[in-house]
Amino acid sequence: MIQVIPAIIPYTKEQLEEEIKKVAQFAKVIQIDITDGVFVPTKTWPYNGRDTDFFESLKKEETGWPKWEDVDIEVHLMIKSPEKTVLDWIKTGASTIIAHIEATDNFQEVINLCRENFISVGVAIKPSTDISRLTPFVSNVDFIQCMGNDLLGKHGVELDLKAISQIKELHKLYPERIIAIDIGVNEETAKELISAGVSKFISGGVILEADNPEKEYERLKSF
Repeated sequence: MIQVIPAIIPYTKEQLEEEIKKVAQFAKVIQIDITDGVFVPTKTWPYNGRDTDFFESLKKEETGWPKWEDVDIEVHLMIKSPEKTVLDWIKTGASTIIAHIEATDNFQEVINLCRENFISVGVAIKPSTDISRLTPFVSNVDFIQCMGNDLLGKHGVELDLKAISQIKELHKLYPERIIAIDIGVNEETAKELISAGVSKFISGGVILEADNPEKEYERLKSF
């Protein structure tokens, strides 16, 4: 069965809490998308300057993620030079860090910091990026997260067919490696994505904006 992980793009603590509580009723793992306005044009919490005190208290372990006792949090860092701040995000209590191969010339440092702190690490890649950039790191990460479009940091973006080709190529090269897809996951694309080699769906708006989020989540899991 395919693994399905709801994705949240947080702009405020209130929204983060509300959406985590919504999906924690049925999901055990949630991915939090973080953007800095540099690697990606948009700025999410805490880079937008809102509720920064909450981020500080998370780092200091004075508080935990909403529903931390019920769910694992994957933090997807769509930020420039993630190696400089990844330790802060590890300190928040994340179970997994995902960072972009395009965002740094020192991805190995991201891996090292995650391993030193005993948490999982994924490498994310845009569909326009040459997969050869992953070669030095594939054996050292827990999974590859293929982005369904170069337009990052928004819900409701369509799947770029280049992503399908990229996934097929990666699956052929690394058949044992877990490949996730983030962006463009829905009922129309699910079967093709699985056929290409995907074993993990990251889904944001399709789940969060559904009339019945749990029903949509279960539907995606059923493919």
